[in-house]
Amino acid sequence: MIWIKLGLVLFLILWSLFGIWGVIRYAVLFGPHPDDPAESPGARSFGVAHVVAVWIGFFALAFYFLIR
Repeated sequence: MIWIKLGLVLFLILWSLFGIWGVIRYAVLFGPHPDDPAESPGARSFGVAHVVAVWIGFFALAFYFLIR
């Protein structure tokens, strides 16, 4: 059981670093794409909302099993 908890802690640390990297690289990852000038801001915001929802979901799930 301790190995699972240690694995979850390691996952949460790496997942947090991945989230920080995503915030730092926000403009490159989620900014307008030079090859697709017709992409709407709504499409980009939907992509950002999806990425954030998945990130928060995995973080919450791992945290839930860590404290359970």
